[in-house]
Amino acid sequence: MSNIITGLDIGSSQIRGVVVEQKKDGALSLITAFKNPSTGFRRGVLVDIEEATSVLRDVALDLHKISKRATKNIFVNVNSEYVKARSSRGIVAVSRADQEIHQDDIDRVVQASRAVKLLPNYLILHNIIREYFVDDVGDIADPLGMTGNRLEASTLIVEAFAPQVNLLVKNLERVGFKIGGLIFNPLASSRSVLTKRQKDLGVLMIDFGFGATSMAVYEENKVLHTKSLPVGSGYITNDIAIGFKVSIDAAEKLKVTYGFAVAKDISRREMVKLSEIDPSNKSEVSRRFLAEIIEIRLAEILDLINNELKVLGRSVQLPAGVVIAGGGVKLAGITELIKQELKLPVQIGFPNLQGLEIMNPAHQELLDDPEFASAVGLVRWGSAEEKKSLSGAEVIKNFFKNLVP
Repeated sequence: MSNIITGLDIGSSQIRGVVVEQKKDGALSLITAFKNPSTGFRRGVLVDIEEATSVLRDVALDLHKISKRATKNIFVNVNSEYVKARSSRGIVAVSRADQEIHQDDIDRVVQASRAVKLLPNYLILHNIIREYFVDDVGDIADPLGMTGNRLEASTLIVEAFAPQVNLLVKNLERVGFKIGGLIFNPLASSRSVLTKRQKDLGVLMIDFGFGATSMAVYEENKVLHTKSLPVGSGYITNDIAIGFKVSIDAAEKLKVTYGFAVAKDISRREMVKLSEIDPSNKSEVSRRFLAEIIEIRLAEILDLINNELKVLGRSVQLPAGVVIAGGGVKLAGITELIKQELKLPVQIGFPNLQGLEIMNPAHQELLDDPEFASAVGLVRWGSAEEKKSLSGAEVIKNFFKNLVP
């Protein structure tokens, strides 16, 4: 029987969803994709239970109409400044006399890497294997079948504040969702927009959301660091609303229609008639001043990202540059400002739709957009997890088959 996987990217402004059918051969076929307005979330965190429950219930009802199974295997993003990442290491002795490493040795060393003292009221969201070491020789992707005395695992532990995660899960379950997995947002987006070559060379992925900006750094196909910052493109909108004394809706339209991220590229003489945004407002505003507001806030976000790069404690070499995703990347001039601030090449990351069968051209157009990076990444993550489960089931099946004389 085929399996249905749903990726649910819950943001502060929008909820984006992708529903796919995973067939027996592992191929993915798109069932539907959508985006709905989101309320009850701020900076990626659930803050108003009543509002959030209302919008999530509507999503659950819509999915249930498509298929009852569409709500039963949901992969959801977690995005909060209170998600923290740190390195860990597990060490075990190889258990067999012939020193051959078996799966149980790998399981034990991975479990040993999880044996860290957690922050108060935190839980482990991910324990990502970076590499294995056999008798101090590293850069091993899979030690199964190798021989040695000692096995080590270098991992990245991603911890999340338990009350926030539990509240999100309870609300999702309350409206009828069954959780298949919780994925830290920048890791989901990276799964969707980064190539293996980029991860090998060294790359910084930035996901510009409305309420938060998240990032992940890769090198030699290993995740070195990941973080979510509590500022996003919505803060630019707020700044514009205050600067020009207009409504939030008018400020958002100003940002999207006339905004530019590098102020020096805009003439001081250029003016914008607010009546084009709001018919009741007859005044004019300086487009250069609009760009200055945008640039100041974006530069602040990029400065925070630069500080996070310094956490790695060395001069980070990122030959593949920066890949940007999320709804915030649609702001004109953003790539130029990032090049200027981070001194790295920049490209916009579109979701990898290769191998995903899409019959409806409208769905193709909807998904071929940087703002769907996380949602597509979530279903790809879920698909990989399902394949692992199927692989494990096949191993067990073959084991028992071999017992038959």
